[in-house]
Amino acid sequence: MNSAMKTAASHFWQLNRFALVGVLATIVHLSVSRLVFFYQANFPEFGVNAIAFSIAFFVSFWGHKHFTFQVNGSMMKFLGVSLLGFVVNNILLFYIINAGFLTGWNAILLSTLSVPILTYFLSKLWVFR
Repeated sequence: MNSAMKTAASHFWQLNRFALVGVLATIVHLSVSRLVFFYQANFPEFGVNAIAFSIAFFVSFWGHKHFTFQVNGSMMKFLGVSLLGFVVNNILLFYIINAGFLTGWNAILLSTLSVPILTYFLSKLWVFR
């Protein structure tokens, strides 16, 4: 296998590891959201989203540090990237709710699944170098 093929294979598997960690963090995010709505049906979506984000953040950082990129990385940089993703997530959530498209857990599901590509590139190019 030549060098270019090894590099491509390495990127391919890293992207897959990122996706796996992202799926796990997303499952945590959405599960926490669902759990909060189960116990507090009228809790504001943005509050639920913030609680779920906070818990999923640690799952994501630990997974990317130890599994995806296998380098220490900066928790503060990752927090910045994650907060940017969270802002984008909440902007999307705002528009989804105010457009009357969806509410509650379904609105959080759609907005949360819309952010991972941004997070991958910023993590790879800046956080875990």
